[in-house]
Amino acid sequence: MRFQNYLLCSALLGLPMAATAQTTADLFDASILHEIRITMPAANWQGLKDHYLDDTNFNVDSFQWKSGSNTVTVKNLAIHSRGHGSRSPFKPALHVGFDKNVKGQTLLGLSVLVLKSNTEDPSMVHERLSMLLFQRMGLPAPRESPARFYVNDEYVGLYSIVENIDQSFLKRVFNETNGYLYQYRPGDWTGVLNAGYHFEYLGQDLTKYAVTPPDNKPAPFEPQTHSNSPDTVTLEGMVRTMNQASDADFVSAMTPYLDLKLFLTHIAVENYLADFDSILGDVFGMNNFQFYRFENKKLSQLIAWDKDNSFDSNVRPILENADVNVLMRRLVAIPEYKNAYLEALLKCAMLAGGAGGWLEQEALREYNQIKDAAYQDPNKGNGGGTKLATNDDFEKISAYAQGFAAIRTPFVINAILAEGYQAPGGYPTVAEGGVLSAAAVAPAAAGGVASVYGSNFGSADNTAIYFNGYRASILFASSGQLNVQVPWEAAGNSITVGAMVNGKPSNVTTAIVNAYSPGVFATFHSDGRTVVTTDNPAAASEAVTIYGTGLGPVTGGMVTGQPASTTSLQHTTTDPVVTVGNARASLIFSGLTPGFLGIYQINAQLPGSVPSGSQTPLAITIGGQTSFSVLPTR
Repeated sequence: MRFQNYLLCSALLGLPMAATAQTTADLFDASILHEIRITMPAANWQGLKDHYLDDTNFNVDSFQWKSGSNTVTVKNLAIHSRGHGSRSPFKPALHVGFDKNVKGQTLLGLSVLVLKSNTEDPSMVHERLSMLLFQRMGLPAPRESPARFYVNDEYVGLYSIVENIDQSFLKRVFNETNGYLYQYRPGDWTGVLNAGYHFEYLGQDLTKYAVTPPDNKPAPFEPQTHSNSPDTVTLEGMVRTMNQASDADFVSAMTPYLDLKLFLTHIAVENYLADFDSILGDVFGMNNFQFYRFENKKLSQLIAWDKDNSFDSNVRPILENADVNVLMRRLVAIPEYKNAYLEALLKCAMLAGGAGGWLEQEALREYNQIKDAAYQDPNKGNGGGTKLATNDDFEKISAYAQGFAAIRTPFVINAILAEGYQAPGGYPTVAEGGVLSAAAVAPAAAGGVASVYGSNFGSADNTAIYFNGYRASILFASSGQLNVQVPWEAAGNSITVGAMVNGKPSNVTTAIVNAYSPGVFATFHSDGRTVVTTDNPAAASEAVTIYGTGLGPVTGGMVTGQPASTTSLQHTTTDPVVTVGNARASLIFSGLTPGFLGIYQINAQLPGSVPSGSQTPLAITIGGQTSFSVLPTR
């Protein structure tokens, strides 16, 4: 009661209410267009832009993050320009150091934040889409969210808030912080001009592998932790093993240093995304990744970083530059590991989906989210930090990103098969033409119940099935059949369908998924408990309940895996036409059955002129599709 009185008094007196504590999950909530405002001396901001090629720190008076009604402010911090080819005098990417001037100061527990200006990508979605696919593939990648960015109340442009790869990230992802973290720096480390670097052995001089005090000479791996004592011994040993281990011993010799199939999965994601500035890149050799050696182990793992140069050619070869990189060249020469790489690519295609699939719809969602902010961005870049983009550039590159998967996914699948991919024995298979409505010999419908036929499926607990990159809800599972709720997002004439059992992927086939595909499971009498059968037929003028699926969109929320509301009826947005014999029934209700997934019901009063018979035609028409079945009547 005291708390209720406090609420009442606060409302009447206008007292401030304690806000819900914000977390980094709020900061990186990508469903929201955030707002970042900093105030700093105008001379400092101009100085940073004048010296955008340097990492000189400039003091900032305050940094304000705003998301909806929530605002968090940090004062007395520092920022500096960051990036490589993306550095810009108009729209600099920023390293924000909350603890630079005040030891221990953070924003929601983060001592550093990256504000990415996306000057190499006019659509400003490549980076976020890429990191989402890395995460969907189970690989470590920074969280990101979009934000309008202001300096001294002047709109600088649309930025991405990017999680810095540091000890906070390591704790969140690996639950440890004391390993060795490096950022890879591109360069001609072999001494050959414009040759780049591809894991060639650089000799026994340990300082050639990581920036090492006291000289701190440039090197491929720049320590982000343990900067005074980088573990160059392990780096040199790893690269030496890549180059010098015999073919017979290669896998066993490399296994202590890297999970080789996890490495191939990372490469597969970069390749699916057609990233030309990646580990198998075109420009600098290897580029754009971070590298973490775990505590008390030689074992290391790659971490995705800086992916705004993805979404290049949607027909980029799936083994582009594989013969140049030492590690990749040796791995794809081993049939088991080449097959593992192709398998990882297949998973990427399955999770991305094809035309109208997850990747396309996410690209469209992000486009709609940022469009106004992007149009108003006076400094958006086009392929580099000093070249400005127009709104036409934004539209053109956005459209390409949205259409990327429609071409990329079938291209990748065909290329995988052309390279001789063989699914290992016991892997699941989805039968060609094996996706149908669970209630009729007809195409499945979005949101409805479908049967998927194949082999080597597992249980509902260890099996996942994807329609155009969206995971379906499994209602029943056996080795040869899955009954699922088709994701609401999946509808089209060529929907990709694939399954995984304990992470092992099936083939990816295509299926027709309609918006409407009516089918009948059973009809119940007016008592709601008794099924209409030949021994107990329906009567003329009786109010019956027809249970089925495939009746299309409904009112209220349509969330895959979420049962229909039990508190408010969810009606179909289109009324079906029900005919019995040649007479039309009177519609009472059409919508989802409360508490169920993918099951619809039609409550209808049968015509008074229903003919008698065990095979009376029952037709349901909705959305231009008709199902035909029979209804015993008397």
